[in-house]
Order: sequence, then C-alpha cells, then structure tokens
Amino acid sequence: MNRHGFKSWVFDRIETQRKLTVAAAIGMATIGLVLFCVEAGLIYLVFSVAYSRTTGLLTVIGVFGVTGLYSWELAKKELSGRLHNALYNGKNVTLNVVPATSVVWSWAFGSMDTDRSFLEKLSGVLSIVPRLFCAAWHTWLRVDAVRNIDSETTLTVMKMLFRSDHSVAAESIADGLGDVDLNKVLRDVSLLDGIVFLTRRGISLSIAPRLNEDFEAWRSVGRKHSDNEGLFSR
Repeated sequence: MNRHGFKSWVFDRIETQRKLTVAAAIGMATIGLVLFCVEAGLIYLVFSVAYSRTTGLLTVIGVFGVTGLYSWELAKKELSGRLHNALYNGKNVTLNVVPATSVVWSWAFGSMDTDRSFLEKLSGVLSIVPRLFCAAWHTWLRVDAVRNIDSETTLTVMKMLFRSDHSVAAESIADGLGDVDLNKVLRDVSLLDGIVFLTRRGISLSIAPRLNEDFEAWRSVGRKHSDNEGLFSR
C-alpha cells in the first residue's frame, strides 16, 4: 500500500470513529431509558402497594436523585479524561488522555463481581441507570472532539506507531512533530479506539492487536487493486 492508501485508511478510521461514538452514545441512552422504566416501575409498584402512591413516587425520585448525583460526580472524574505526566522540551507537562469507548461501557455497567454483599449488589443495580445516562452524555460530548481531530497530525502519529515494533514514547512523538500542542495531539489520538496508552513509566503509545488486524485486512484488499509500493515509503 502506498502513502495515499494509508492516508485514506486513517481518515476512514476517523470518520468511522465518529459514527461509532454517536452509536455508542445513543445505545447507552436507550439502554438507560429502558432500564429506568423497569427499575422505576418496580420501585414505584412496591412502595405504592406497601404504603401509598406518593411514597412510591418520592422513593423513585429519591433513589435516582441520589444515585444520579453520585454517578455524575464520579463520571466527571473518570470519563472526562485521565491526567498523565510526560517530558516535553525538557519540562514535565500534564496530558489529558480520553478513556477508550470500551472503558466507558465497562464503567457504565459497573462492577460485575459476584463476591459483593447484597447491599453492594443492590446499590450497583440501582446505579446502572444513572451511570448509563452519564456515560451517554460524556460519550456524546466526544462527537465534536472526534469531528475536530487534526487529521494530518494524527496521520503522522499513526505512521510513527505502525513503523515501530514496540511502543512509542510521548517524547519521541513530540520530537517527530516539532513545535505542537502535545496535549491536543495525544488527546486526538486517544479518541480513536485501538490506540493503547501505557503509563507505567511516563506515557507511551502502541497499536492494539485488533487495530493492526483491521489495518492488515484493509491492506490485503488494497493489494488486489494496486501494486504494493510499501506502506512507509517516502
């Protein structure tokens, strides 16, 4: 595949990511709405039969009000971005990296551990609805961010990652790009599923196997239509 082919693939990935982000936000909101109807209906039914309709209504408001506020505060800390430190131009800088969509889905449904107590399980079930709505909102906020990704800079970073046989340090990416806003660059890249951020020692990036497999599949199709000139030929 030539450079033009790789560029097309990266740009296609960005557009696909935008569509997947929209679909994920709608999916989370839809599931949350269905579960809200089920849970709120059951809570209202139990308390209205045992006490009164007013009690049932107030219980529904109280339960989802408390779990909603708690989930919202938690989402702001865990879904807005994760802060990491990296060396850039001889200085330590703080980078805001967006968690992957799969991480957001896992967060929305909470812990699935079976060794929790009954109260912990009950709290987890009641929190699923507000967590799904919070996850949907934060995912929807990503749509504009994905739409505004700097395609050319992201293309350059993707080339670096695919050329390397191992992870690439954020410092190396900064050196390769020159005078850029490293935080913006890495945040753009983190919006794409399939990019792995390693944070044990500083911060570095690598390609997830599924993204590499997707690229190889796309590349093999491209070979049928054009001569293979080498992916990274200059």
